Amino acid sequence: MPHIRPGTDTTNPTHSDDADRALARTWPVVSVKWVDAEARGGPGWEDPEDMVEFALRPLATVHTVGLLIHECEQFVALTDSRGPDQVGAVQKIPKAWIMAIELMVPSDDVVPPALPMEGSRAG
Repeated sequence: MPHIRPGTDTTNPTHSDDADRALARTWPVVSVKWVDAEARGGPGWEDPEDMVEFALRPLATVHTVGLLIHECEQFVALTDSRGPDQVGAVQKIPKAWIMAIELMVPSDDVVPPALPMEGSRAG
């Protein structure tokens, strides 16, 4: 799987200069298809048939589109929103769970149509 951004050494903790560099970059929009982990049950007893059926069911495939904050050998970190002084929630997806990652860059040949704005309002 190709790197979107060069990875950093994941054995050392992140330093404030790493965070400063990440904040100074433009975060690319990426599309990530990945397989999610699942768990079922609790501290009490469970019906064996239900648990075996759950165990045999395939894992769910998830499709996430977001701003790529960080990529390293272990994981990618995405957010859905970035403002001048705030960032939305961050989701870290382990690389081992990722089936495909694609940089979402519009081609010069294909211009997406404008979204209709009639009847819409901000806030």
